[in-house]
Amino acid sequence: MQRHRNLQDGNHYRCTEGHGHLSPQHFGFSQDRISRSLFCALSFRYDKGKGKENMKHRILILEDDPDMREALEYALSDFDCLFCSSLAQGFKEWTRGWDLIILDLSLPDGNGLELLQVVRLESDVPVLVFSGRKEESVILDAYAQKGDDYITKPVRLPVLKAKISRMLDRTEIRRFEGYSLEVSKNALSGLCPVQLTRTETAVLEPLFGSGYHAVSAERIIRSVWTRTGHDMSLKTLSVRLSGLRKKLKPAGLAVLGSRVHGYWLQRTEDEDASG
Repeated sequence: MQRHRNLQDGNHYRCTEGHGHLSPQHFGFSQDRISRSLFCALSFRYDKGKGKENMKHRILILEDDPDMREALEYALSDFDCLFCSSLAQGFKEWTRGWDLIILDLSLPDGNGLELLQVVRLESDVPVLVFSGRKEESVILDAYAQKGDDYITKPVRLPVLKAKISRMLDRTEIRRFEGYSLEVSKNALSGLCPVQLTRTETAVLEPLFGSGYHAVSAERIIRSVWTRTGHDMSLKTLSVRLSGLRKKLKPAGLAVLGSRVHGYWLQRTEDEDASG
């Protein structure tokens, strides 16, 4: 049983774990009349009454060994995991606002450190290298590429889980282009300090985790629910973003994008930002 999120499967979208396969017809829409982002938001709201399933940390795992994947899936059942069996899959998935990335080095189509190099150009998401390679030079190279930790196989799964929990506890500060988002303090520092509400912090957190890559409206809505426990519609998200853009303008930071194409961050060079 694998927990894949935001993947199209015929006429169904697996947007949240727990509700199984839901189609647009569950909500009275035909397949050709409903957008992916709207359906994901609807299905997320439909599922949120089933407990804390949607509040799990999201982990991207690159691991091609079937036995190891099965063991990890069992050991990490407290987390929302997406497994990729190739480097190519990892490159496609890493920008979706993960809380942690676990990388195997020896993948069928390349070395996991290739992905780490790309991730570090745009994000400070924690990365745990998980490999059977035990040579000192390999381990040092992983740290040189700014991997946060390195653990060798075979590993005792409780130890791995403890390391993961520890790494997730240290991710309360997110960074982007000289800006720091202090999640626990609801504060943004950079060109000038900005005090945020809990909801504004929850909106910004996945954007900080994805660099210049677009983040879906559904992912932002999930972040708001995880951080605040409050539901948010697409219309309310648009209103919140409008207010947040005004608040961030003096700090020289902008939220760009739309419901259709997703949202991302960009530094601005206007006079307000420099003054």
